[in-house]
Amino acid sequence: MKAGVFLPTFAASGPIDVEAVRRIAVAAERHGFEYAFVGDHLVWNVGMLAPLPTLAYLAAATERIKLGTGVYLLPLRPPMIAAKDVATVDALSGGRLVLGVGAGGENPLEYRAAGVAPGNRGERMEEGLIALGSLLGGEGTAIEGRFTSVPAVLLDPRPERTIPLWLGGRADAVVDRAARMADGWFPVWVSARRYASAHDRVFAAGRTDEDFVFALNLFVALADTREEGYRLASRHMEAAYALQFSKFAKYVAYGTADDIKELLEPYRAAGVTQVVFNLTGPGQAEMLDRLAEEVLPWLGGHVGNDVR
Repeated sequence: MKAGVFLPTFAASGPIDVEAVRRIAVAAERHGFEYAFVGDHLVWNVGMLAPLPTLAYLAAATERIKLGTGVYLLPLRPPMIAAKDVATVDALSGGRLVLGVGAGGENPLEYRAAGVAPGNRGERMEEGLIALGSLLGGEGTAIEGRFTSVPAVLLDPRPERTIPLWLGGRADAVVDRAARMADGWFPVWVSARRYASAHDRVFAAGRTDEDFVFALNLFVALADTREEGYRLASRHMEAAYALQFSKFAKYVAYGTADDIKELLEPYRAAGVTQVVFNLTGPGQAEMLDRLAEEVLPWLGGHVGNDVR
């Protein structure tokens, strides 16, 4: 497995610390992690930095690590604005952007705050993906859909490469959409058994490991004991999601390094090829160091000291 890390761009275990976001991104690169991801919400239970401006900032602080959104709520943005921002971040990072997108919608207020009706998320997403692909691909094709209207314009400058597109979400419809329209699937809170089923579903649609990425957004709390890990994860995630932790604890890797490896092994067997650790609790810089030392080599990565 390749490994990445989510950066602390939201205020679940304390106020947002922009310098800590930068330091953890730089440390992740130094340790040899493949990805540094950020989340996206306009309106949430806690404050959160906007994803693409944050990645533009981190592009200047890093050299190698891929910078990703996990996931960018595409239906909340006009496709032209989204395409312009995405292309700009990819240019500023030297072609290191991974665009994870999702529909969101668990908080209807977020849609209304963006001036978008909460219904028809799937159709809005499909139209947005078509428009975004046309703009980023330089096709200049007019897009007229039920919810999306883009005239025949060219994005300039446009990316010099095809930006990898991963779809977030757990439903079968999302898996099917990813197989048709994306380069990867990037869910959160999904069992290994469910992941294996989705893996088979993508393969049945004609995709392969050569042209499709099977990624996982995995919340993690690495600690000295399983009990301490549970405590760290529960406080962090209940603050962020306003849900009782016991309802989704089975999808979270908490405890010692051995506990985390034990949870990850079935996902590896289910076909996951990329895992992005969503650090929970305070002391996330130290947790990243421990993940690099105690878990990353087991995944097949390395602890590096040089940026290449």
